[in-house]
Amino acid sequence: MKSYTKNITKQERLKFYFFQVIDHFLGREKGFKLFEKSRRRLYFRLHERLKKQSKLGEIHMIDRVRDISEKQLKKDYISKGIPVVIEEGAKDWPAVGKWSIDYFKERYGEEEILYVDYVNHSVFERLKLSSILDDLRGPNGKYYRFYPLLQRHPEHKEDFDYTWLNNCRHKINWYENFNVFIGAKGHNSPLHNSFSNNLFIQVAGEKEWIIYPPFYSPIFDPDPALNMYRGTSERQGKRFDSFNPDYEKHPLFRYMDGYRVVLKPGDILYNPPYWWHTVVNHSDSIGVGYRWMPPLHCFKQHPVYFSLDLLVRKPPIWTALKLSKEDINLVQLAAIGKLEEYRKAKKIHHNG
Repeated sequence: MKSYTKNITKQERLKFYFFQVIDHFLGREKGFKLFEKSRRRLYFRLHERLKKQSKLGEIHMIDRVRDISEKQLKKDYISKGIPVVIEEGAKDWPAVGKWSIDYFKERYGEEEILYVDYVNHSVFERLKLSSILDDLRGPNGKYYRFYPLLQRHPEHKEDFDYTWLNNCRHKINWYENFNVFIGAKGHNSPLHNSFSNNLFIQVAGEKEWIIYPPFYSPIFDPDPALNMYRGTSERQGKRFDSFNPDYEKHPLFRYMDGYRVVLKPGDILYNPPYWWHTVVNHSDSIGVGYRWMPPLHCFKQHPVYFSLDLLVRKPPIWTALKLSKEDINLVQLAAIGKLEEYRKAKKIHHNG
């Protein structure tokens, strides 16, 4: 894969991560007030230096490989934390070709699911799966992230080559999970990163990804971690959108290199820990993320962020990992203090 420009100095990065540690323990608002002059000076000087260099960032294509062995995949990409697409790597897996929106509606439409809005984190609903799928393409259609299909119906593991997935994993591992993403054309996820390794299988439709190396985290300048992931802030009025970039509001983003890929049914993307990414559906889309968390590998990929992730308190990482085995959406409810309210309402509803 084409290398990216390392245009942020070691000193600038050290200052930035010092501020990230302060924000983690004191909160962004207090941390900013405490070091406001130093922060503003850091970013003013960084911007001035990058402008003088006159080298703008570029979006490159992610490597695409075919018929690669698990051993070679781990050696060349996974162990090094480098994104790659295994082209048509899952084309013969039963899920590809069998799964569809109608397939899920017919089989599980009456099941109750938890919907969480990952843009407005305080919005959540208890719905029947069919109610989301019926209105998926409407003006108010919802992008259903982290559908816990395989947690509820583990027999669907047979729809994947689980032996292949397991062989790609690290031997020392704290966690594994499957998450299904169901969305319509135009549905998207804003920029974020996470501590997990992710082999993302495109089951149906097309999805575009833009990915950025963790090296550029000082430009993203995220708020403290929200349990299992970090998102970019809205301090400039709105989040940076890689698909419709506004460099007037986000001038530093023009100096980052990134990587792009459009996934088609049967493609598998390896997305390493802490790489920033955003996605948009080019059509109705179903994808599955197979995630795992090998602690030594994650620490190697980003020592500061992994250490801070181990110290997240709302909820603690051990609680988050436990909840995610039932439904990752429950982790978000725990983060906003709504988990018990949700469980109580659900219990009352089922007891009649």
